[in-house]
Amino acid sequence: MVKLDEKIQWHPGFYAGIELELRSFDLAFDAEHQVTRGSLSIDLLIIKNLNDQKIDVDFAEVFRRHNIVEFKSPEDELSIDVFYKTQAYACLYKASGETVNAIPAEEITVSLFRDAYPREMIEQLKKQGFIITERHPGIYQISGAGYFVTQLIVTSRLDADQHAALRIISNHAQEADVERFIRATHEYVSSGDAARADSVLQVSVSANKELYRKLRKEDTEMCAALKEIMKEDFDEAEARGENKLAALISRLFSMNRLEDAQRCSSDAEFRERLYKEFQLA
Repeated sequence: MVKLDEKIQWHPGFYAGIELELRSFDLAFDAEHQVTRGSLSIDLLIIKNLNDQKIDVDFAEVFRRHNIVEFKSPEDELSIDVFYKTQAYACLYKASGETVNAIPAEEITVSLFRDAYPREMIEQLKKQGFIITERHPGIYQISGAGYFVTQLIVTSRLDADQHAALRIISNHAQEADVERFIRATHEYVSSGDAARADSVLQVSVSANKELYRKLRKEDTEMCAALKEIMKEDFDEAEARGENKLAALISRLFSMNRLEDAQRCSSDAEFRERLYKEFQLA
C-alpha cells in the first residue's frame, strides 16, 4: 500500500482536472511555464487560441488571452507572499513578449486555486484595501490587485454538480463528489480524457485511501467503474509488451488493490517489491 508519509504529487492531478473541466474549449495548456531563463515558472498557463471565445465555466468566464494559474495543494499555504509572488510572475510574463507590449496587461488574468479558504491571506488583503467579492460559489474576485484581473478559487466551495474533478483533488474528498466524478467519466470518449481522469483519481485515491476502500467495499458499481478508468495502465503495459507488469496490474485489480495498481505503473522500486510479493519472474 502507499505509505502514509509518502508525498503526494498533487499538481499533475490538478492539471488534469482543469483540462477535463475546460475540454470543450479551444485552449492551450502549458504546465510549469518558464517565465525567466532561470528556475522561475508559472504552475499553469492557459492561452485562448481564439481570443473572442466565450467560456461558460464559472471560474473561467473572466479568462482573457493569457491566463496564469497558481495551484496550492492542501499541504501548502496560500499566503499573502504567494499572492504577490504570483502577481510578480504575471509581470514577468507580461514583459516576456518578443516585442514591446506584445502581451498587453489587459489580456492577462491571474487565478489562485486552493482546496481550503485562505482566511489569513484574505484578511491581510482587505487591510491593504483590496475588495473581495464572491462572484460564484467558491470564486472570489480580488479587486484592486494592480495590473491584472485576479481571482481566488476555493475548490471545496465550488458548485458540486459542475466541479467534481476539482473538488476530489483534496485530502478530505466527499463520497458524493467521487461518485459524481466516476459517473461523469462515462462521457469521456477520447483516450486523452480517460488518461486525465486516471491522473485525477491517482491523486484523489492516494489522499483519501479510507474513502476509496469504503467505496470499493460497499458499492460494486463504483468499484467496477474505478477499475475501468484505471484499466488504461493495464492496456498500456500490454501494448508495450510488458507482460509481467500487465500480469501484476491484473492481479492487483482482482484483489481491489487499486492504489497499488496505480502506483506500480510509475514507481519502479515499488513495482519490483510487488513482483517479489507475487513471485512474478
